Amino acid sequence: MPKKLPEIEDSIEYKEGVASWNLWKATNKKLEKMGLYGTDHYVRKVEELEAKVKRLEARLKTKGKK
Repeated sequence: MPKKLPEIEDSIEYKEGVASWNLWKATNKKLEKMGLYGTDHYVRKVEELEAKVKRLEARLKTKGKK
């Protein structure tokens, strides 16, 4: 087992990095419970936004014809 370096583990950068890692893991765990893995969350979000853009463009076209 490697020896721990107390000066590294006590540094602010190390603690911030660990906190960031734990937050990332918690967020991924929530997404996995929703059934989304890896980039699935972002792909779904892009698809929703593209559908919204199409609806808004259609609405603008109908307003322009009036």
